Amino acid sequence: MTLFSISKKINLSVILALILSGVMIAWILSGSIYTAATDEPDFVADPEQTSLARVETQYIDAQPYQPSIRLQGQLEPIQQTHITSRIHSYLEIKHVQLGEFVEQGTLLITLDAENRLSQLTRAEAELRVAQANQRAVERLIQQKLGSETDLLRQQAATAAAIAERDRLKLELQYTEVRAPFAGFVEELPFEVGSNVQVGDPLVHLVSTQQLKMTGQVPQQQVKHLFEGLPVKATLLDGRSLDGFVSFVAALAEPQTRSFRVEALVDNAEKLRLAGASATLNIQLPDQLAHRFSPAHLSLNNEGRTGINIIDSESKILFHEVDILSLDTHGVWVSGLADRVELVTQGAGFVELGQKVEAIRVEDNQTKAHQEQSN
Repeated sequence: MTLFSISKKINLSVILALILSGVMIAWILSGSIYTAATDEPDFVADPEQTSLARVETQYIDAQPYQPSIRLQGQLEPIQQTHITSRIHSYLEIKHVQLGEFVEQGTLLITLDAENRLSQLTRAEAELRVAQANQRAVERLIQQKLGSETDLLRQQAATAAAIAERDRLKLELQYTEVRAPFAGFVEELPFEVGSNVQVGDPLVHLVSTQQLKMTGQVPQQQVKHLFEGLPVKATLLDGRSLDGFVSFVAALAEPQTRSFRVEALVDNAEKLRLAGASATLNIQLPDQLAHRFSPAHLSLNNEGRTGINIIDSESKILFHEVDILSLDTHGVWVSGLADRVELVTQGAGFVELGQKVEAIRVEDNQTKAHQEQSN
């Protein structure tokens, strides 16, 4: 055997050994990969150590708030009436002038009594005769000379005489027209000498020492109203009058589904304001409420208004609120705890119930709360 032949056999043995070694290594590795893919690892990452979504929050505290309801309406006199004539006569004297303020009981107009005084004198005489005849019949009955029918007939005659006398007395009283309450004389439609019929208006009297204002309140707000609540009526020129709620309707208007509210406001200076437009502010009882930017309000899936807050476990929650008032500067709401952590930014990138990392923004309100706590 030559040296070349021996060398060739040695090379083949080496190659074969290398091939077998490679197969063994591949088999071992395949088993390790299968085990790593199917068995649970010895180490599991702690979820608490994973990074949390960040949101910006701010503590807000409840503050004293006096809510109010604003209505537009018109001031009306507390009392007004057209005093009409109760008899047919002629206007004899006008004792007041148009626009004059009169007290209750003031004589306003005198109508001509005509012949009513003489008629009254005759009626009183006829009454005395009827009464005398009745007494005579009663004596006859006591002597058993008269009948019960005669007595009843005479009693009827006496009653008729009394009615006629009283009617004429009233007609004489009706010739003097007096003010039933204090107020301004707004109309005097008849002149002296005018023929006045029963039912004709003689004087239009208006009382403005108190004014009544009527407005409509939406059905969502009427539950907060009751009689006696303080109100302020503001006029177009900036003047204001104080008063109180005097009436809240129990039945809604069928067209608007709103409730009629009336308020009485004082007008001690007797300003001529009846019929003027005004804004009525009804002051509701004080309560605690929260104020923040309207941009933080949102709606849930049911369409209810609320805000996103952080609970004690740093989870996102949606809390419903009742809006008390809203303007471009802020919103007042009720329905929250005295102190809540409001999500101001980032709520749209997380889900409800998700745990987050809160980046708290400290404001003057928070500083004041901390100072009180210390």
